[in-house]
Amino acid sequence: MKLLHYFPTTRLTEGGTVRVAIDICTVLANRGHDVIWLTCDDTDVPESWKNGEPNTPSVICLGQFEKSGKRLTAEQLAVASKAIKDVEVVHVHAMWDPSNPQIAKVCDSIGTPWVLSIHGMLDDWCMTQRGSKKKFYLATVGRRMVRTAAVFHTTAEEENRQASRWFKHNKVAVVPCIVDLEPYKNVPSPQEAFDVYGKSDAPTVLFLSRVHEKKSIETLIDATAILKQRGSSIRLFIAGTGDEAYIKTLEERAKSVGVADETSFLGLVVGSLKLSLYAMADVFALPTQQENFGLVYPEAMLCETPAIGTKGTDIWKELQEGGAVIADRTPEAFANAIETLVNDKEALDSKGKEGREHILQWLNTDTVAVGYEDMYKLALN
Repeated sequence: MKLLHYFPTTRLTEGGTVRVAIDICTVLANRGHDVIWLTCDDTDVPESWKNGEPNTPSVICLGQFEKSGKRLTAEQLAVASKAIKDVEVVHVHAMWDPSNPQIAKVCDSIGTPWVLSIHGMLDDWCMTQRGSKKKFYLATVGRRMVRTAAVFHTTAEEENRQASRWFKHNKVAVVPCIVDLEPYKNVPSPQEAFDVYGKSDAPTVLFLSRVHEKKSIETLIDATAILKQRGSSIRLFIAGTGDEAYIKTLEERAKSVGVADETSFLGLVVGSLKLSLYAMADVFALPTQQENFGLVYPEAMLCETPAIGTKGTDIWKELQEGGAVIADRTPEAFANAIETLVNDKEALDSKGKEGREHILQWLNTDTVAVGYEDMYKLALN
């Protein structure tokens, strides 16, 4: 198939949507599909793509936004239109980027069917955040996004359930994210992380994600304080980037509850060090208020690290089937879950192996890739 994926900003610091879209394109191109990556910013486009290596997507960079409101110019739309005319299906990622309705309009005018991945952006929690503005958007400039897509793509039945309130469509594909399993072919070694961050007699609990208010990192800091009061101290690693002012409030909170020494802010961790950090951690914990696919959960579990999450992630049922602990989003609940896991080393190891096997089966690359191929065929019918 000839496929085009559009996402305006190819920067991994923007969150998991970019990572997911890159992985989808990587796998589809490797399976022999002709894939184009259309973007306005190629900062984190893989070098293999930029170099035009075999079985990789080709890249069309439209250049930085010049119009106000991050909208595409007529010249940029002309380039996009030329590319869209040459493909069978266009895949648009995310709801709220102002340029996405422009790309959708081009598809409609040409007659090229397009798929919309909503990436959790119509979840109940998301629609309460600046809800009036989003509803106005859906009723005006963004109405094309929920009216003319050939197929709506959701990554889990829970996402589909929540999003269905905002669109009525008989073509909905529920297909999990493609996860590049190659880095997890073998369980990563923790040694690189030990060399960088040191070993500790206290269990290590890892948060790795974008540092954002919706992740409820305060819950983990307060849980760390509860465990310290119980005499079950842990060390809490917070890996990720975010607004400096918010990070400062988290640092102050750790001081105020008496766990500044137990809490470390690592910043952005990527590559082999990230995998090693997962492997080093005794527990991965993310008390999120909302997460679509939550790629970090499967990543941790692939490293045989037991995970604790909440029902705020759309894939909580699938994670629970693999042994992940789904807890209430309170410090007490997370403290109890952490304590239960780290106090039984044998069960901790067993749960880690169980989680890895479940993810390898559920997110088998070939099986999931076929789901995407079927989705594009559905768009063509």
